[in-house]
Amino acid sequence: MKLLKAHARFIIVTIVLVVVLFIANGELADIAQSLDAKRTQAKSLLSKNYRALYSDAVKYDGNPATIHGRKLQDETLVANAVTELVNDRMAFETAPGFSLDDIADRGAAEHVARWQERQIQVTQEFQYQRYFGPDVRDDGAFGFKPQQTNLTTPQVADYLRKLDIASTVAKCVERTGVKQLVNLSFKSINEELSKRGVPTLPSAQDEEPYFTGEGLEVRVQATEEALYNFLLELQHPEKEGLRSRYLAVEKFEFEKPDLLNPQDNLITATITVVAYRVNPDSTYPPDENAAQQTSSTPRNPYRR
Repeated sequence: MKLLKAHARFIIVTIVLVVVLFIANGELADIAQSLDAKRTQAKSLLSKNYRALYSDAVKYDGNPATIHGRKLQDETLVANAVTELVNDRMAFETAPGFSLDDIADRGAAEHVARWQERQIQVTQEFQYQRYFGPDVRDDGAFGFKPQQTNLTTPQVADYLRKLDIASTVAKCVERTGVKQLVNLSFKSINEELSKRGVPTLPSAQDEEPYFTGEGLEVRVQATEEALYNFLLELQHPEKEGLRSRYLAVEKFEFEKPDLLNPQDNLITATITVVAYRVNPDSTYPPDENAAQQTSSTPRNPYRR
């Protein structure tokens, strides 16, 4: 008894330590089991990731999905840059003086006044030019016959753009030394362009086409050199200090009846040019991959 009393504190501390160690051993065992489970799960996930990575490497010619993704991203950036360049270079933007943008909210009366002012200005500019063959007093001198009364704003905008295109072509004639501008005639051309693959029809319902073309048939008489320079000048995007004034040469026909016994060196050329509008919000080109995915569901590249 005396022995127990003498060593009571030691015995109590020993018992407490044994109990604590027993509990701690149980906790450590649980932690160890949890760690083992997590280690096993991590190994399994790592193996799964490697299998997916190698599978993608096989699928994409040795490039893992991440590298292939970067490649697609680079290709997309290049495609977007090219598209923006095409949109900028292919368009024929109406000159500010032939636009209604600055007076869009003023009503039809002022729109008609703008048209009449520009019509008089262009008529006076070309009536004494010797190279300008059409009679400027004729309603159809610039390739179209405008309505004289009850004009609407869309009609005015259309007439102004046509007048801008015709006067631009006439100034190209002057700059390149073409002998004579014989005739101008606007043509409907979008359907013809569409048949040969130009996206002038909507790619989706309720949207404007990617391209909308305004066709102008131009008949001129010129030397070979002047005709060559004229074709180049039409297609130059920058004209008279303005950018995006590209005129596409759609087709042309050359005539020279006196070829075998020439009396002069002039060639008669009939050229169809197109002034394009570009709709950057168009869904063209249509997503062919999306159409394929509706009928099949291939496995997507692995993503972490």
